[in-house]
Amino acid sequence: MRLGALVLACLALAPPAPDRPIDFWSTQRRGTNFFNELERRERFDAARAFGIALVRLAPNKWLNGRPADHQGDFLIGRPGAFTDIDRGDVAYLRRVLDDAHATGIRVVLTMLSLPGARWSQHNHGVEERRLWKDPAAQDQAIACWTELAAALNGHPALVGYNLRNEPSPELAPPRFADWYTGDYLKWYERVRGTPADLNLFYRKAVAAIRRVDPETPIVLDSGFYATPWAFKVLEPLDDDKTIYSFHMYEPYAYTSRNNRGRYTYPGTIPTGEGDTAVAVKWDRQQIDAFVAPVAEWQAKHHIPSSRIFAGELGVVRTNAGAIDYMRDVIAVLNAHGWHWAFYGFREDGWDAMDYELGTGTPGAKYWDAIEHGRMPGPEVYTANPFSDLLRRAVNRHD
Repeated sequence: MRLGALVLACLALAPPAPDRPIDFWSTQRRGTNFFNELERRERFDAARAFGIALVRLAPNKWLNGRPADHQGDFLIGRPGAFTDIDRGDVAYLRRVLDDAHATGIRVVLTMLSLPGARWSQHNHGVEERRLWKDPAAQDQAIACWTELAAALNGHPALVGYNLRNEPSPELAPPRFADWYTGDYLKWYERVRGTPADLNLFYRKAVAAIRRVDPETPIVLDSGFYATPWAFKVLEPLDDDKTIYSFHMYEPYAYTSRNNRGRYTYPGTIPTGEGDTAVAVKWDRQQIDAFVAPVAEWQAKHHIPSSRIFAGELGVVRTNAGAIDYMRDVIAVLNAHGWHWAFYGFREDGWDAMDYELGTGTPGAKYWDAIEHGRMPGPEVYTANPFSDLLRRAVNRHD
């Protein structure tokens, strides 16, 4: 047999090469978010039974169950004193990833806190912004992610490192007052090349991570808490395993608990920041117009839909018209072919976006389970129009 024919025969007999993590994203993915205080195998089991195969996972609340001598924030240790990631926390994280893998769920790992950018709920209600002002803090944050990527590289559950959940360099000096009515390009030119330049931070971080992990996709949120409008200044990287992400909670005056019954969907709702917010009529057409900066950026830079991810979308389930809002957001995202993950699934500290509870007030059985550290079960989570909508959507029956 000639050498070329022998090589071809051997290749034909060889087992197929394992999928690369980026291959997971080749078809549209629809998932959810886990931002819990105590992660549980049973939550992964419940999510898989629901039809969920993708979870965006934030570990920063995981303080329960750690040894008493583990001090400081999860993974990054004492605030302002980062040296190395906590190896005990890494082992804890790997066990959770093992649970995800055992249930057939793939994970995008995101961080609520980094050195220099401590999550407000762990920082007396104040979001630390040193990351966007101090180059030394950025070096520490990049070192943190580089160590973490080296420790987790190759884990079969992982399909993404989401470097910073909802970055907000616009709120560090010089502050950008309103992403909706302000001049984004003018503000960005002021900060280009400074620590507030999110593109510069991302270039440095991705380059460092790629030296230890060339394969795991890296997910980059846009600025101003991942608004679609920050895509106007986002710069794509020369990395074909990078995924670009935004979140969809607008109009926030409607979707949040700040609504307090004032607004319904569809309807006219203030949009933007504070005193500069403007009244906008919101419906499915307006949702599509709102995410247009992402579609325009995608077309301009020839980025396929497989590399666009709506990492969070949601609405307080008791707000008037919440089911219609969620249905319309999902329809718009699907029309673009973008990946998405709703927020959230059976969160242990936040019932407002636990859609399996429907649109009413949780009963005593729910609160009894939460207060006793249990995950509520079938006695609480029963079929309702909200959960039916999401179940159909994640299982592609839309």
